[in-house]
Amino acid sequence: MSTKRKHGMTRVVAMAGLVCVPAALAFAQTDFEAYKRQQAQAAQQTKTDFRVYKEQQDKEFAGFLKTQWAEFETFQGKVRIKEPKPKQVPVAPVIASKPSVPAPLVQPIPVAPVKPAPLAPQPVQPQPVPLAENEMQLLFFGNAVRLGFDAQWKSYRLSGGAKPEAFSDFWTQMSGSRYEATIQAVNAARQTLKLDDWGYVTLWREVVRELQPERKSEQNLLLWFFLIKSGYDVRLGYYAADVHLFVAIKQPVYSTKYTKVLNQTYYAALASDRGNGIRAFYSYNSAYPGKLSALDIHSAATGFTKTQPMQRALTFDYQGKTISFSVPYDRRLVDYVATFPQSEFELYFDTDGSPLLREALLAELRRYTATMGQEEAVNFLLAFVQKAFAYKTDDEQFGYEKYFFIEESLYYPYNDCEDRSVLFAWLVRELVGIPVVGVLYPGHMTTAVELKQVKEGFFTVEYHNKRLVIADPTYIGASVGMAMPSYAKYKPKRLVDIQ
Repeated sequence: MSTKRKHGMTRVVAMAGLVCVPAALAFAQTDFEAYKRQQAQAAQQTKTDFRVYKEQQDKEFAGFLKTQWAEFETFQGKVRIKEPKPKQVPVAPVIASKPSVPAPLVQPIPVAPVKPAPLAPQPVQPQPVPLAENEMQLLFFGNAVRLGFDAQWKSYRLSGGAKPEAFSDFWTQMSGSRYEATIQAVNAARQTLKLDDWGYVTLWREVVRELQPERKSEQNLLLWFFLIKSGYDVRLGYYAADVHLFVAIKQPVYSTKYTKVLNQTYYAALASDRGNGIRAFYSYNSAYPGKLSALDIHSAATGFTKTQPMQRALTFDYQGKTISFSVPYDRRLVDYVATFPQSEFELYFDTDGSPLLREALLAELRRYTATMGQEEAVNFLLAFVQKAFAYKTDDEQFGYEKYFFIEESLYYPYNDCEDRSVLFAWLVRELVGIPVVGVLYPGHMTTAVELKQVKEGFFTVEYHNKRLVIADPTYIGASVGMAMPSYAKYKPKRLVDIQ
């Protein structure tokens, strides 16, 4: 074959290739468009199927609410510490110091308890964009939260008393309303503020109060609906005209009435009196057909509030020298943690102080501990917690048992043994950087720390095959290794692991 003919054939093949490539691309584009249509149709069908499924769930649940009700009883809230706490804290004896041990702490100069200043009025927040008719904006611990709502939620009234038929009708009405966008808005606020489970529930409580001010039964009905639709296990109950809410919680809850339905424990933690006024009541003897979860309150979020600073003056004596300073703390965080139901000690030990308190208090104390050895730093922090805060039992201060989060010890004029242990453990972890555990004796909470050197005569506890040294922030004047005499002979009831 001649060279000229070969070149001609090559050109023909090349031109054929140029024709085939666009055609192939066209076919591929057509296939891709068909694939996209199929995917969109499948997604739409999934949405339709899910909506039908939800509608069937709501219809089934509304049917349950008409008939399947039974009477349940409530049980008195459990008590975490049953034994009486010391009314007066003892003062450690003054002993001769040894060269390797810091000088003994002396009895503190009495300091009058600081009465916190009243909460300052919240400043009016500007609203740059006017609210639409079906929009609300509320202040959640200083944060502006804006969301839309269905107008019928404001106009609903529970008529004819609290009857199963009325609850069934309410559920049907609410499940047919435009609630999805409101739940999405509240979920978005939760993500932005980094709220824990209890904060999420508390935000919903503010929403329903805005929707139905001064109408407790309607508020509870709305909260019941929204929390179930958010995936939480909440149970509605009634007696006469009163509507009650009980909620499942993963952790044990104390000093709060509870009930048992279908082998699940529910607490009256959403009631202002923790359920003290609730006796027998009626509830539906069935479960919501969708999957629901218990609230998780293993720790509390502390960084989401719009800080409202308040000052606390603190004075204590260390080795004969008086140390005084004033630190700010977050008043809004005090308001938030005060709403938590009383739970296990881990909740309080594992919850951080506010960013404001962290920055101020830790900086003040670090000025002293930064140049100290491990044992001396622990003794310095013991002196601070023992002497800068006045002691009084919860029963004397409040008339009931109340455990403090860190921020609350700065707000209230008095604290007791478990409150001091929580604060001291936090300071040791942050400033000394050594492991610390809570040590629960009958009627008394203290702590133990892991020191590099365990000296002869130190009181210790065994924890994970290690000897931890008692450090009691309530035993006035006691240094590390000294145990309160009335408890030294007892074996701890429990050691609290601190994360």
